[in-house]
Amino acid sequence: MNEESYCSKIEVRKSCLQQRAALGEQERSNKSFLIRKKLEDLPEFKTAQTVMLFLNFRDEVETTASAEAVIACEKKLILPRCAPKGILLPLKVSNLVVDLEPGAWGIREPKLTNEEVNPLEIDLVVVPGAGFDLQGNRLGYGGGFYDRFFPRLKSLTPRVALGFECQIIDQVPVDKHDAKMTKLVTEKMVYDFGTIANQ
Repeated sequence: MNEESYCSKIEVRKSCLQQRAALGEQERSNKSFLIRKKLEDLPEFKTAQTVMLFLNFRDEVETTASAEAVIACEKKLILPRCAPKGILLPLKVSNLVVDLEPGAWGIREPKLTNEEVNPLEIDLVVVPGAGFDLQGNRLGYGGGFYDRFFPRLKSLTPRVALGFECQIIDQVPVDKHDAKMTKLVTEKMVYDFGTIANQ
């Protein structure tokens, strides 16, 4: 990554996160509910037997109810745990109380004692992000955890990002290692990027 691209990402990320933070708590809750309904109505969600979700932190789209829905539907719920060297551990979670603990940044993460799942078994990955564009690009939080993790999945495993409309920008600054999303779900609609995510 060149210095110009790196600086651009920092600035764009900051702007996107400011937009998201400006949402009031009630507005964020209402929009999260709409996003949750759209996510759970996706064919990819309905057919998936093993779903990797993230648990929301700070002002992200709220995902706890969707995680509970995965467990209630007797699907296998996978949650990420951040490990050293930018590694994301996919760990199985059966109970959102017993199986979790606060991670390094206060994010709810699976305990290390939970079973680690082979990424090739995952049928759907639901992804957070700071910003998105309508070409399927995602701007993460700068750690590169998901971009390192995606190559470990089956090539056609759907990558569905969740975000608010206010996080969509004209063009996300990207580098070669940045993976495209299959879909983006917002409170307004589901943006389908088709097969471009797997090219």
